[in-house]
Amino acid sequence: GGLHGVGVSVVNALSSKLQLKVWRDDKEHFVEFAHGDAVAPLKVVGDAHGKRGTEVTFLASTETFKNVEYDFATLEHRLRELAFLNSGVNIILSDMRHAVEKREEMHYSGGVEEFVKYLDRNKKAIVPAPIMVRSEMNGLGVEAALWWNDSYHENVLCFTNNIPQRDGGTHLAGFRGALTRQVNGYAEANA
Repeated sequence: GGLHGVGVSVVNALSSKLQLKVWRDDKEHFVEFAHGDAVAPLKVVGDAHGKRGTEVTFLASTETFKNVEYDFATLEHRLRELAFLNSGVNIILSDMRHAVEKREEMHYSGGVEEFVKYLDRNKKAIVPAPIMVRSEMNGLGVEAALWWNDSYHENVLCFTNNIPQRDGGTHLAGFRGALTRQVNGYAEANA
């Protein structure tokens, strides 16, 4: 799950080094921490030149963790999910532990519809494009994308506020019930 908005604070507390670059209000801001304490206060280091966003660089503390080896593929998988779920953001994963930097840039403007296409890229689609539903009510948004293929197995991914719901939860149960009602209703009306 998530950390309820305190993620960078926790990462900072558990890191030997953490650097933040923030581009906002047309300025580039920088702050660095060592073992959870600020090395110097947040400062403006230049103009943003139209850039917006946050860059986080950290080294996990070997005093806290016995193993600080990251699995690039695991991080890439999760960050790719976030790039799809947050349409239009740029996420860059850099591994600078070796002589040659390993780097993956992820940017998807198509959101969950593009996510479904990515997941099914090696399957034969039965319909030409995913079915995409977007709605908002009372400030709450929902998106769903479905695409049938020639596989005999389903692949259903559910997320709430970017957090994977591995069992689907009540969201999936409600969606399945509504989809079944609609398909059955259509079949009965057109029999």
